[in-house]
Amino acid sequence: MSSHLLIDAGATKTAFTLLTEGAVTLQHVDRGINPNYCTETDILQVFAGFVAICPRETTIAAIDYYGAGCMAPRNAALMGELISRFFPNASIQVYSDLMAVCHALSRGTRSIVAILGTGAASCFFDGTSIVRSAPSLGYMLGDEGSGTFLGKQLLTAYLRGTLPAELASDLERSHELSRDKVIHRLYREPEPNRMMASLAPFVQQHLGHPFMHGLALEAFRTFFATQKSCFQGEDLPWQLSGSVAYHFQDVVREAAVMEECRVDDIVDAPMDKLIDYYKKLS
Repeated sequence: MSSHLLIDAGATKTAFTLLTEGAVTLQHVDRGINPNYCTETDILQVFAGFVAICPRETTIAAIDYYGAGCMAPRNAALMGELISRFFPNASIQVYSDLMAVCHALSRGTRSIVAILGTGAASCFFDGTSIVRSAPSLGYMLGDEGSGTFLGKQLLTAYLRGTLPAELASDLERSHELSRDKVIHRLYREPEPNRMMASLAPFVQQHLGHPFMHGLALEAFRTFFATQKSCFQGEDLPWQLSGSVAYHFQDVVREAAVMEECRVDDIVDAPMDKLIDYYKKLS
């Protein structure tokens, strides 16, 4: 009996779902994949983790992979090649992670589709394909409104001394931080984006504080202003996915109104609705 494997890979986590005759028979979550930042060894280890728990009698005939960083053809080709090492007989399709949200939330209608999680991205979806996407500049030059961006703004305020004293003390205590530790982790250790993104929950937990609410609101206003500038003339509803969009959704919607953007759906992750999409196709 052949199965269909769906994979949704973001910067923080990779979700595997195995469909057999339209029913979910296995789900697995591992660490994130982004070929812009991960080594081939790191990526192969994630797939090896899934293969290790997959029943030996399973025959995977088709794989649809949706991944961060896969808008670039070079990265999409790389991911297809790496997946084929484990599943040489499967039909493999590689899409950007934005296409997962398009398939999951757009319901075949024209929309602005965006991801607001560890990173940030958006595109114009015409109901069938991605027509135009906003330039993805990564955490160093872009990713406005993302978890990484929120963490960066928080750390900037902390290091400059503009973070209110009670918040600074709580941050130091809860994350065992000091100025020297922050500088070391950002400039001496690998993947500083993950360190910055790990602070987004701290921002969310303190949204009742006026300073933190203002920090988040400004971050999301910057997100909408920056992204919508790439789709001038397209007055369409926005479909959002991602942990930051979901857990900050009240402030996200507040920022959207201020930037004159119409937000429709907000989901934590697209996998559940992606499963429904493929069940309808089968």
